[in-house]
Amino acid sequence: MTSAPEFDYCVVGGGLQGCLLAHALAWHRPEATVLLIERADELCGNHTWSFHETDVAEQARSWFDPLVTHRWPGYRVRFPTLSRRVEISYATITSDRLREATLSLAGGAGGSRPGRLVVRTGESCEILSPTAVRLGGTADVFCRAVLDCRGRTEAGSPGGAGYQTFIGHEYETARRWPASEPTVMDVRADQAEGFEFLYELPLGPDRVLLEYTRFHEEPACDESRAASLIAARLAEAGAGSTKLIRTEHGCLPMPYAATVSREGPSPAGGYAGGWYHAATGYSMPLAVRFAELVARGCPERVAAEIASAAAEDRLRRGFARFLNRLLFCLVRPEHRWKIFQRFYRVLPEERIARFYAHRFTFTDAARILIGWPPIGLAPIRFARSFVSLPGPLPT
Repeated sequence: MTSAPEFDYCVVGGGLQGCLLAHALAWHRPEATVLLIERADELCGNHTWSFHETDVAEQARSWFDPLVTHRWPGYRVRFPTLSRRVEISYATITSDRLREATLSLAGGAGGSRPGRLVVRTGESCEILSPTAVRLGGTADVFCRAVLDCRGRTEAGSPGGAGYQTFIGHEYETARRWPASEPTVMDVRADQAEGFEFLYELPLGPDRVLLEYTRFHEEPACDESRAASLIAARLAEAGAGSTKLIRTEHGCLPMPYAATVSREGPSPAGGYAGGWYHAATGYSMPLAVRFAELVARGCPERVAAEIASAAAEDRLRRGFARFLNRLLFCLVRPEHRWKIFQRFYRVLPEERIARFYAHRFTFTDAARILIGWPPIGLAPIRFARSFVSLPGPLPT
C-alpha cells in the first residue's frame, strides 16, 4: 500500500537544473510543496553559467531574471582572420547567487518555509519509483512526482563523444580591466594541438574570469597550458598585480553517437536527461525549458509531458550530435578552429541566437552546413565513426 505523499515534488540534485526547477515551481505553483535534495554539503557547487539572453523565453523571465548576476549588451569573438562583436545580450548566473536565492526561497540556510520548499544537503538519496525516494539509506519519502536532476555521472567515459574541458580563474586586478564586454572565444593561440581558446568575462572594473577551454577526444585538461595562456592574457591586459579569488573546472561531453531513452524510475532533467545543448555545452536554454515544462504541468502527467517534449525536439538534438561528429571525426584537430570562425563569419545574429537557444530551424541547420568544412578533412575517419561505436548513448 502506498503511503500518502508528503510533498508534491521531490527534486533530486541541487545543481543548476534542480535549483532552477525549484524557482520555477515556486513561481508557477506557489501552493506546491517541494523537497530539494543534494548529496554535497551545499547547493550549486562552484560554477559560472553564461548564456545568451535570447536563450530564455519571455514566459520564464519573471522568476528567472532575479537570478542573473551580470549582463552585457554584446560580446566579442577573436580568430586569426576574424574579429567580430556579436550584438546579442549576454549574461551570467553564478553558483553563489543561485545558492543564496534558493536558500532564501526555502526560508534560510537551515530552515524551510512550510508549504513551499524544503532543502536537504549532505544527504544521500536513492530514487525508488516515480513517486518515492529513500534518504540516507533508511527513510522513505513519498511524493506526487520525483524529478532526477543529478546531472551526468562521473564514472566512466561515454563512447562516441568528444569533450569540452575548461579551467577558469577569477581574479581581482590592481588595474582596471581594459575590456567591458566578454570575449566568448579568443582563438589567437597556436592551434597545433587542437581547438583551444580563452573565454573572458569582465565581472567588474577590477574583476575578471579567464577560462581556458579545450575541445578534444580525451576528457583531460592541460593545467600548465591553461596557466600559460591565462598569464599571457593578464600581461597583455596590463592587469598589474592580481589576487586569485577562486578556480573552477569542468568537463562537458559532446556526444555524437545515437542516443536512446534513458532508463530510470523517474524522468530526468539536465545532462542525465539530455536537456543540454550537445553542440555547445551550454546548459541554460534547455534547463530553463525543462523547469518551465515541469512547473506549468501537473505532477501526475509530468513524465509523459517531458517525454513528449523531448520527442518533439529530437531532430535538433540529432543535428547537434551530427555537428559533433563532423567536428571530432571529420576535421583534423589543428583545423577545428576554422569551423567556428566560419560559423561567426557567415551567420547573422538572428541565426546565431536561434542556434544557441536550441530553437534553430531547418534553414538555419542548412546554412550552418553549407560549405562545411573548409579544409583539414579526414573523410575515412568520419565514415568509420558510423560503424565503430560501442553502442548508443543513454540520455
